[in-house]
Amino acid sequence: MPKMKINKLLSLKSKNSFNSIFNKGSYHKKNNIGLRFYKENDKYYVGYTISKKLFNKAVDRNLIKRRMRSEVHKLSDIILKNCFSGSYLFIYLGRNIPSSKSISTDILAVTEKFTRDT
Repeated sequence: MPKMKINKLLSLKSKNSFNSIFNKGSYHKKNNIGLRFYKENDKYYVGYTISKKLFNKAVDRNLIKRRMRSEVHKLSDIILKNCFSGSYLFIYLGRNIPSSKSISTDILAVTEKFTRDT
């Protein structure tokens, strides 16, 4: 029988969850990544968003989301160890399509700032 992870990152999908994060959640920004957090329960939910005004092509938005998702899952051990349980929304704020390495450093920077501030 395979080992089950007790703490793992789940997808943030419902419109109500996104609305509660935007209305009630705290906001932290570092470099090209913004992070909204809302403490709800004992699970970790993660969502990603990119402005349609900055990137009007869905292909570009999806590429950035895929890169963000990949980097967050690579850094999931650090996030689960250092951050509170709840809902996280990573927002890309840059104007150019980033590399995976720059996304990784920005995500690390914003999560460190988040843990320092809270």
